[in-house]
Amino acid sequence: MSRTTALRGPVTVWTVLKWTLAIAIAIVAVFPIWWMFNVVFSQPGEPVSLNPRLWPTSLSAGIDKIRMIFTETGYLGAYFISITYALLTIVGVLLIASLAAFEFSLFKFPGRRIMFGIVMLALMVPTAVTIIPTYLLTSRLGWLNTMQGLVVPGLASAFGLFMLVQFMRAVPKEMIEAARLDGAGHFQIYWHVALPLCSNAMITLAILTFIQTWGNYMWPLIIGTRTEMYTVGQVVGMFNSPLSHHTVDTVMTANLLAAIPPLLFFLIFQRKIVEGIAMSGTKG
Repeated sequence: MSRTTALRGPVTVWTVLKWTLAIAIAIVAVFPIWWMFNVVFSQPGEPVSLNPRLWPTSLSAGIDKIRMIFTETGYLGAYFISITYALLTIVGVLLIASLAAFEFSLFKFPGRRIMFGIVMLALMVPTAVTIIPTYLLTSRLGWLNTMQGLVVPGLASAFGLFMLVQFMRAVPKEMIEAARLDGAGHFQIYWHVALPLCSNAMITLAILTFIQTWGNYMWPLIIGTRTEMYTVGQVVGMFNSPLSHHTVDTVMTANLLAAIPPLLFFLIFQRKIVEGIAMSGTKG
């Protein structure tokens, strides 16, 4: 028996079952995306249901469909709106959540526990309950069909605050005292001490915020009634509408283009997501 086999240990039935289950779940999760990719990169008019296949048949036809979606519809403008919406939301959520977590986790002040408890209660309130009052407030501010109307209501993230508090509670108090003795101010301690130690959590929160914002359909649908403010989710919803006259391959192309950004983010930063969520549950 080789040294590598001895280190890995014997292959048990439980190990085989675990790997079999993992592979089966991976196939079930990936197959719809792969099927959508095959439909897009096929000749227009091919009967997919009558002629099922597991590989693309025409790369040029798929490129033509993507070019058509971007040039003949409002998809490109919706892409710009969605990316801007997601990036502004990420910056705002990271700034507000990190500032609040810095105060809640590292400093004591009157009413701290009560205020933090109220914020945590927001995690149990369904989003549908707050849509009407949020819309009325946004409307009175004159923010309908504007970028600030899209972004501002989603900047206060109770989940982001909870996640960052778990990390910042582990910041050594000695480092804060040392920085204060060196003449660092309150904001300097936050910027130069707390944030660098929570970079992993910040990256995780940024990725999760992007995925949530990119897939947000209800709020952009309510706040943006003009076509120039449509997000990718709204445009894809129009393609998927029962009254739409688009062919199946065109609808699949629109859905594939909408799925690419979150898929890329997840594939690139999946380790950060898992590490950040795991560490947020063990710190504190």
